[in-house]
Amino acid sequence: MPSSKIALALLLVFSVSAILFAATRPRSVNALARHYLHSGSPKFFRDAPSSETNNLPEIIFWAWERPEDLRFLAPHQAGVAFLAKTIYLQPPASDPTPSWLVRPRLEPLRIAVGTPLVAVIRMETAAALRLSSLEQNSSALHAFTYSNAQRALLASEIASTQSISGVSALQIDFDAPSSAQPFYSALLQDVRSKLPPSLPLSITALASWCIGDPWLSQLPPGTIDEAVPMFFRMGPDAGKVAKFLHSGDAFPVAACRGSLGLSTDETLSHDLLTATSTFSTFNTREKRFYIFAPRSWTQSAAETILEELQP
Repeated sequence: MPSSKIALALLLVFSVSAILFAATRPRSVNALARHYLHSGSPKFFRDAPSSETNNLPEIIFWAWERPEDLRFLAPHQAGVAFLAKTIYLQPPASDPTPSWLVRPRLEPLRIAVGTPLVAVIRMETAAALRLSSLEQNSSALHAFTYSNAQRALLASEIASTQSISGVSALQIDFDAPSSAQPFYSALLQDVRSKLPPSLPLSITALASWCIGDPWLSQLPPGTIDEAVPMFFRMGPDAGKVAKFLHSGDAFPVAACRGSLGLSTDETLSHDLLTATSTFSTFNTREKRFYIFAPRSWTQSAAETILEELQP
């Protein structure tokens, strides 16, 4: 069948030509791939520490415990990371029963259908509600001596948040003191084991964890998909963190390199959002932004962020 032989010959010629083109013009091939993969779709983060987070948008608005109406956001514009529950840790009991209190989200959240959602689980010590600083530190030390069985129950409580309709990822928000880091490390591994591999597990991270504290780097590979450095409300660490950012160096902790946590009411956040010359060596265009606002989001405030980051 001559026509079949001709078709085969043409296919072979085309394949060889394509291979030669790719070998000699790799940048052109990458540009074409990006064009066809991303044309007509939202911009997604390009340098995530885990491939699972590639399905999350570049811009995510935090919706904390207050009434939030974000229906003005089109699903292709941004995602919403909403506080789903707060867990108050208490000193463990002598048996495997839960030693914590769970406070579900009580305020309404309104979003457009199809908006990507990240369910945030905030963890605090119950002692923080009522004890002096000295008592609180003492109680915190006891609170992190949970048995394996108790920690597994806590992990199940966190992992259960994945059942909320529309959730694309989980994020744990816990400002773990040094004494709690072994407990937190084990808890993260427990939570990861209770989630499907395709569901990203994100955590917020104190900025100091990303530039000098090694504990995140010591997590087993694949435990978390992302650590979001919190560049606001930093207290005494603010000067050290700003100096590091001015250096233009990459974060020593790989999990921290893909995202930024910023607030609309702080100067450092504003400088990073607007990519001012003072941070010219810090490529914010290759980051995912989680944006916090001290008050409920308004359409004008959100649109200002979107216009800055999606010109």
